[in-house]
This record gives sequence, structure tokens and C-alpha cells, in this order.
Amino acid sequence: MTTWTTQLTALENRAAEHERLSSDLIKNVASPLKALGAQYEEIRKQHAEYAVKLEKEKDVSLAELKKVKSSYDSVCQEVEVRRKKVDSATDYGKQKAQNAYHQQLSDMRNAKVTLDICRFKYKLG
Repeated sequence: MTTWTTQLTALENRAAEHERLSSDLIKNVASPLKALGAQYEEIRKQHAEYAVKLEKEKDVSLAELKKVKSSYDSVCQEVEVRRKKVDSATDYGKQKAQNAYHQQLSDMRNAKVTLDICRFKYKLG
């Protein structure tokens, strides 16, 4: 009977040691890993939301860039029209046509600056 008691006590001690080791493993490894996993998932969600936000901002900037580019193109076409009018104007209307041409050139330069700023903002975004 003492052999059986000795064996049973050794087995119970071994089981208690296994229980303690498993508790320590859960407390020191599994729980921190679970917390890190939850933290990682939260960060991943934030990054995904931020990526969507950046994509929307990029689309808005691109739409604005296209709008400014088309405006610039129309101003450039108007400059060409004014230049042709200066070339074909008679002496009587030549000065008026030149003034309109120079004003249109100024408008074109302003549109170009606006376009360059818009391109710069698009590249930054």
C-alpha cells in the first residue's frame, strides 16, 4: 500500500507541477500574445481607415488637378485666338488687339501658376 501511496503522491505532485507550469505559460505568454494580437488588429484597422482617407483625398486632388488643367488649356487656346487677332488686325484695331492679347497672356501665366501649385499639392498628397 505504501508503494501505491508513493506512486499516487508522485503523480499528484507531477500533475500539480504541470498545472502550475500551464498557468504560468498562460499568464506569461498566451495572455500577452492575445493582448498584442488585439492591439495589432486595432492598429491594422486604423491603417486601413487612413489608407481609405488618403485615397479619397488623392481622388479629390486629382479631380481638382484635372479641372485646373482644363481651365489652363482653355486659357491657352484663348491666347492663341488673341494672337491670331493681333496678326490679322488692321492698324486701326491693332493696339486694342495687342492689349487684349497681353491681358490674355497675363491670365495664362496666372493659370499656369495655379496649375503648378495644384500639381505640387497633388505630388505631396
